[in-house]
Amino acid sequence: LTKGLCVKIYDVYGIGAALVDIEYKVDENFLTKNEVDKGVMTLVDESRQHQLVNNLKSHSELVKRSCGGSACNTIVAASGFGSKAFYAGKVAPDVDGAFFVKDLNALGVDFHETESNGGITGKCLVMITDDAERTMNTYLGVNVDLTSQEVDIQALSNSKWLYVEGYLVTDPQRTEVAVEAMKLAKQQGI
Repeated sequence: LTKGLCVKIYDVYGIGAALVDIEYKVDENFLTKNEVDKGVMTLVDESRQHQLVNNLKSHSELVKRSCGGSACNTIVAASGFGSKAFYAGKVAPDVDGAFFVKDLNALGVDFHETESNGGITGKCLVMITDDAERTMNTYLGVNVDLTSQEVDIQALSNSKWLYVEGYLVTDPQRTEVAVEAMKLAKQQGI
């Protein structure tokens, strides 16, 4: 190697909500009965999501579970096209958090070491009707507490591109995480 030439480990480094996507096949009646607005993404609280999960278990067909979230899906797609990818988000020390990391790693994406003080991993319930319309109800869980602690500086410094989820800039604390990551990226020519 030529002196001064920096070889990057990652093609792309993403930051965003770490959610477990849970897809269900439902009928129109399920949406109406449960007062779910069809075809949109709605943020819900923990209690509402718990209620929906219980109703989905007995009145729908589970299609699949996967790691997800807006930026995560993009990073997984980049990995699928051959990019070496890293993802930063926040998961809880629960079954869903362990599933998220295991699924993400199985898809070829690295994830930072997690140290969480509890809480619940975020989930997106994706309800799919016969007309293929997706209706999403999302509980962000511990993602609302995303901090710069979840940004692996070494991995970011060893990346060619930074991809930041737009949803991060809906809250001052998460906006600061995005701004700090972008500052570092710009300083290092990422």
